[in-house]
Amino acid sequence: MKILIKNGRVIDPSQNLNTIRDVLITNGKITKVEKNIKVKADKKIDARKKIIAPGFIDMHTHLREPGEENKETIATGTRAAIAGGFTTVCAMPNTNPACDNDAQIKFILAKAKQEGVANVLPIGTITKSRAGQEISEMAEMQEAGCVAVSDDGDAVADSKLLRRAMEYAAMLDLLVICHCEDKNLMNKGVMHEGYWSTALGLKAIPAEAESLIVARD
Repeated sequence: MKILIKNGRVIDPSQNLNTIRDVLITNGKITKVEKNIKVKADKKIDARKKIIAPGFIDMHTHLREPGEENKETIATGTRAAIAGGFTTVCAMPNTNPACDNDAQIKFILAKAKQEGVANVLPIGTITKSRAGQEISEMAEMQEAGCVAVSDDGDAVADSKLLRRAMEYAAMLDLLVICHCEDKNLMNKGVMHEGYWSTALGLKAIPAEAESLIVARD
């Protein structure tokens, strides 16, 4: 089957492309990206004033499986991703239990293979159970398929522990994704600190609750 997409703006940084092109897809594979392709196609799509691009990658998704399937699953989350043009998603470890070991990483990858429709890249925790007390076994998680570590939803409050975790991750060339919130400064606030928080009488969150952790990390 041949599908011809006409007159779209092709944006592909890997090919240094940002211009109007036609795209020919043959049996599910892109076979030509050229100007004014002339071929008999089973289906033609006019992409004028639209963008044609490689699948996007979402670095921060909550697939919630295992443990919180009432919120999201790998099956539903990857279908939502594909609907929005994302072909790869990185799954944060705020599952229940937290994704803090190689068995959890393997489970997510196996589940994604069975039920997912997009590529799923698991992210493991920085600390066991995201509790900020003990560094996770990053090497074992990486060997199982983990692409990064994060205590998503929580900052690692212990600066010494975080430094050791970053040194461990650096040895493995493993990306560390930090959640930048000082919960003491946040103090259960519900909006940005400023004129409107005062006018509305709502508990506020100062900008420093984020900027101080960003500077530290």
